[in-house]
Amino acid sequence: MRTHHRGRIRSRFVLAAVIGASTLGLGACAQPAPVGVVEVPPPAATSGTTSASAPVTDAAAAHSPPGTGTSLPRGWKRCVNTAENFSIGYPGTWHTTQIRPEEACAQFHPSRFTIPLDSEYPLTALNAKRVQAAPSRAGTEYERTLLWQQTTVAGRQAVRFETSSTGAGQGLAGTRQYGYVIRLGHGLISIHTTAEPGETRYAAWKTVVNKAVRTLTPAPPGCAPIRPGTGFYEAGRVATVPLTTPVSRCTTISVSDIVDPANPADRCQTFLVGFWPLVNGSLTYTEPVTACGGDRTVLARGVPDKAKFMVLYDVDYIDPDIQKVNFKVWR
Repeated sequence: MRTHHRGRIRSRFVLAAVIGASTLGLGACAQPAPVGVVEVPPPAATSGTTSASAPVTDAAAAHSPPGTGTSLPRGWKRCVNTAENFSIGYPGTWHTTQIRPEEACAQFHPSRFTIPLDSEYPLTALNAKRVQAAPSRAGTEYERTLLWQQTTVAGRQAVRFETSSTGAGQGLAGTRQYGYVIRLGHGLISIHTTAEPGETRYAAWKTVVNKAVRTLTPAPPGCAPIRPGTGFYEAGRVATVPLTTPVSRCTTISVSDIVDPANPADRCQTFLVGFWPLVNGSLTYTEPVTACGGDRTVLARGVPDKAKFMVLYDVDYIDPDIQKVNFKVWR
């Protein structure tokens, strides 16, 4: 394997306190493994049944509040957002996408859709979003309140609502929104649909919301994996895009499933983690650790919730192209 001799990046040890419990009350954190040791991965989270789902029709919506239970309707899938600590079901033939990892599971639609980088988010049939409060019971300059009802969903306090845009804001006059604001942990989350005037599927989408809200649960506890995007190359190292630790019981940052796609036999690489905030103009770096193959290797421990960081790896060659390594980050 060709070796590229690089300049060194100054490193510092991470001084992060281990928190005792997450802000959503999921309980005390487990003792993290020492840096550089291999972790045993937890069982993979399972999604809903993958059988074909019945099409969502424009039949009359069931407007009564949904019942209890967190199982998925037949043909639905489950989407997990570890950053915002929730999990929700959606029709298995629908589509979802996001720009940032923390926006996962926020929008679902029967057809594929695109979120512009520098524009408004599109209106979609099913939405899940953390909010500070329920819609106004009395209405506002921007929307009329058509329905506002206190209820419970699976034992959780909720407000069931429906509003119509007045046209004073960005939305078209008559744009409707129907859904629930429900307490999940110590925060609120809105599960709703939004439709412009003339949307013939609005009644069917309300039915989907009534089903989806009963599938809502906290995200599974513990560390969850992502495949990070590539940020930049400098001084013999490639960095990921900036990442953030979710609110969870996980207090470590680990890597696994390491492979150089240009040389699949090469399954070892040297990694380190850089943490914000900047100190004297520099990130705070962990000591480099060599990790191999599919096992999880801890790079940092005692990491608090919502810590901003990037993972870097040493490259073995830059000719003819800078080495690209595929791996998962557990946080």
